[in-house]
Amino acid sequence: MSEERQLQKMTDSAGLFLEPGETIRAAAWGPSSELAILMGVGSGRIAAVTGRHVYVFESPLWGRMSRPRGVVAKHAIGSVRIRLSGWGLRVGDERMVVHLHHRGRARRVAGLAAGVSSPGAVPSAARRAG
Repeated sequence: MSEERQLQKMTDSAGLFLEPGETIRAAAWGPSSELAILMGVGSGRIAAVTGRHVYVFESPLWGRMSRPRGVVAKHAIGSVRIRLSGWGLRVGDERMVVHLHHRGRARRVAGLAAGVSSPGAVPSAARRAG
């Protein structure tokens, strides 16, 4: 499935939590912590960016992680510190572990969430840490 189609499906799944007219432009998902990975307990997280907001959604830890179950945090673009460091993506006070194959997606989320205009750009702080 193409990334564009996947983002559209995620937008449809998250429609209940998004403001009217918002669509998800970039998203990355993974467990809420390393402990969740090791113990198999906890929940998943989705960091998603729309044209106006950065969302952190709760999702199932196993199975269909791309299906949001609720909003953990919501911030206006550029109003919250985004940090990609090692395997962790921090959006304000929320932290998630990024899956290996989602590193590129996490970089895009960080760039868009920081308000960087070019689609592939990453803010310098995230570039140094990632």
